[in-house]
Amino acid sequence: KTQRENILDKIQTMFNKGGEKLKFDVVIGNPPYQEMDGGAQASAGPIYQNFVRAAKAMNPKYISMIMPSRWYVGGKGLDDFREEMLNDLHLRELHDWLTPEDIFPNTNIRGGVCYFLWDANYDNSRNLTRVITHEKNKIIADLMRPMKVNGLEIFVRDSNAISILEKIDDVEQNNERLITHVSPSRPFGLRGFFVKDDKFHQSPNDLTRPVKCYGRGVVGYVEYSDIPTRTEWVNKWKVIAPKSNNIGTELNDDNFNTIIAAPNTICTETYLVFGAELDLDEQSAQNLSKYLQTKFSRYLHSLAKGSQDAASKTYRFIPLQNFKSSSDINWRLPVDKIDQQLYNKYEFSSDEINYIENKI
Repeated sequence: KTQRENILDKIQTMFNKGGEKLKFDVVIGNPPYQEMDGGAQASAGPIYQNFVRAAKAMNPKYISMIMPSRWYVGGKGLDDFREEMLNDLHLRELHDWLTPEDIFPNTNIRGGVCYFLWDANYDNSRNLTRVITHEKNKIIADLMRPMKVNGLEIFVRDSNAISILEKIDDVEQNNERLITHVSPSRPFGLRGFFVKDDKFHQSPNDLTRPVKCYGRGVVGYVEYSDIPTRTEWVNKWKVIAPKSNNIGTELNDDNFNTIIAAPNTICTETYLVFGAELDLDEQSAQNLSKYLQTKFSRYLHSLAKGSQDAASKTYRFIPLQNFKSSSDINWRLPVDKIDQQLYNKYEFSSDEINYIENKI
């Protein structure tokens, strides 16, 4: 059996302890959120989804459980669980807390928490799901809506985003999104701790073919022959940005810090690479950097994030633009003016514009 099946069996045994005649009308709980699988917290795997599954297997009338909101868009090993929840016809209500400290003071649950009401006699394919959004001890949204929007395999927690995403789709149709030009994790095959390796040098002196390397809080040099992968990107103009940011979390937005990386540069896994295959020059790389810093892009980026992790998939909603001088966007203008051009391009309403401007 797999580890998941073993855990489910253990939980099921706990639920069945009262014997076969024991029936549950209501299951309520705050299950444990994660199980450490070997040491560092980064390796901890979520287990709350197994308690939800076990509760459903009891065939109760109602279930209500509180858990982290990370399952909406990501989470280690949560893809199947997310698909189950998005397609569960009995999900009647979802209460979503953007500020988890409202519920659990002095805790660190990045991305928020939620609780749901599951009703065996409810059919949300006809009646939709009531989604109530809480922030700073206030209800900021309360509406009936589908859990799954436009066939997406993630839950778009921001109900105001639905019309915004539809307008972008109307303009872009099947055009590329930015995600197709965002590197995977570890773009050049170098781990974060590479900056402590003997092959990471403080100076280019004595190297045969030195390449500048950006790491966490440090810049050094590496021999070209020691670069494990994607050496074809080394001599390209590109933009790099941290693979972790506060956008879309309860922490203060950190404005999306970018570095314009000239030819003969690489980075460790601390960063992602943008636009390495867009044939950028210095000016168009600066334009891409500006685009990433717009409220338009940061807002769309936030919709696919459930924590500080900013992997390539979190750029799925951002449309790709032309960053050359022939673009329909005048990139020479300040970032706030670029935002206005983007709002006009996608025909956002004044309410939608104000919402984004105040949200980011």
